[in-house]
Amino acid sequence: MLRKMKIKYSKKRFLTTLMMGAVMTVVSVSCNKMLDIESQHIVDEENKWKDINDARGSMLGVYGLLRSALAENNSQWMYGELRNGDFTSLGKRDLQVIINGELNSSYALVQKLSNWRKFYAVINAANLFIEKSPEIVNNDKQYTALNNRIDVAQMRVIKGFCYYLLARTWGDVPIWDKSYEGSFPKVKQSTEKEVLAYAEKELKAAAEILPFQYGSRFDEIYPTEKYMGFDQTKWNGVLFNRISANAILAHVAAWSGNYLEASVYADYVLKNANKAGAAYVESSFLSSEKGFFSNSNSSQLVALPFSWTASEASFEGHLEQLTLAAPLVSKPVADIYIPADQIIQIFHEAGDVRFSINSAGAVQTTYFTDFGGVRPIFSKIKVIREGVSGTDGSLPLFSSAIVFTRMEEIALLRAEALAVLGQRELAKNILDQIRKSRGLSESSSATDLIDEIFAERRRELLGEGWRWYDLVRYKKIKRNDAAFNILIDQKGIFWPVASEVLSNNSELVQNPYWK
Repeated sequence: MLRKMKIKYSKKRFLTTLMMGAVMTVVSVSCNKMLDIESQHIVDEENKWKDINDARGSMLGVYGLLRSALAENNSQWMYGELRNGDFTSLGKRDLQVIINGELNSSYALVQKLSNWRKFYAVINAANLFIEKSPEIVNNDKQYTALNNRIDVAQMRVIKGFCYYLLARTWGDVPIWDKSYEGSFPKVKQSTEKEVLAYAEKELKAAAEILPFQYGSRFDEIYPTEKYMGFDQTKWNGVLFNRISANAILAHVAAWSGNYLEASVYADYVLKNANKAGAAYVESSFLSSEKGFFSNSNSSQLVALPFSWTASEASFEGHLEQLTLAAPLVSKPVADIYIPADQIIQIFHEAGDVRFSINSAGAVQTTYFTDFGGVRPIFSKIKVIREGVSGTDGSLPLFSSAIVFTRMEEIALLRAEALAVLGQRELAKNILDQIRKSRGLSESSSATDLIDEIFAERRRELLGEGWRWYDLVRYKKIKRNDAAFNILIDQKGIFWPVASEVLSNNSELVQNPYWK
């Protein structure tokens, strides 16, 4: 995600060092050491916030922390893809307990994932930037008030995004509205509703300021030839822009059950995405090794890339670590896979280019490799290091981006919102647009439209970290599953709070379901 830049810094300016570390770290083992950072070390107290290089390094360092939070222990997929999802695991009991929803397990992986510290490291760093970076405007004429205003807006988007992630994962969590030095503060939990409202406030304020593109003289908000010394090709898909903020707002609203606002925000994204250079993704490009998930591009509306050219490839923090196996890499058996009969159940319509079986029994797929084998390999995302696949026994390195949302996802979210609001025809039109792009015919008017929309999200977004959260929203809409209603009503949809977090803050309480 983070680009190589000539950045002036001292050893004690930690955020700048962290940013450069994120750029130069290749192997996940060394990356893990960087992730295990105590809160008091997020920014060194002697960081003087003197010049534009301090601003650049610190801001990019916050992006680096956010990427680390979602990459550590493959959190993006552990939280969103595995629980009650389509994947299963053989030989990895810690993964299977997550799939089964046994989140009070004593496995080290489950305990680490229950700890929200990594997200508060991001929030604290963003808060510090918001508080301290305006000082640089007075100290360095190169760093203008407008530049700082836009940089601060990016930090507010990151804060809002983190609080959304926290709320949908743990429900009630503390709100930090300022930075803290030393140990984590003893702040009480706010309710999920309050946390989402705070996230919305931060995102809305930032959305009014951010440009559509950075380093573009054609941008209607912030026209400039360069941003941080580079043009738009360097920043597309890397920094959060106006489209990113509105896309996250759409999800905050949908998770809150406010589908009217979700529809409005999603509609804004779809109508204005071209101003950011974003477009719908063709099926072949979506699953290509050098396609949509490779490096960064403007159609990654909210994403955290790992650029191969910037030496950001790693082993951990990529879905490929869990899903790929021989013949794509040297690993004999994947950690997780989708059984063949379940694949056929998910992709049950003829002509689906993602996966289908024709009348002659031939398989057509862009999502799977070796479907006829014992365990089909989910290879939709397979950005393996250039030149060396790892099939020779070497350590496989991956550089796929962590993509939160793209055009198809936002379109289906708007269809969901419209369907809930009773605007059936418009919702169906959006759904059918996505279906046709994947080789399917229009949906039947006789079917349950909400069922069809969520079934399409399941197919289109497979492996992108949406399955559990989609299931929760679907069950909240339907309220026809007694067992799941208990999970919703007793807050069992959330993760338990780690015992380490509870022991360090006596103001916190465990989620009721996990007591």
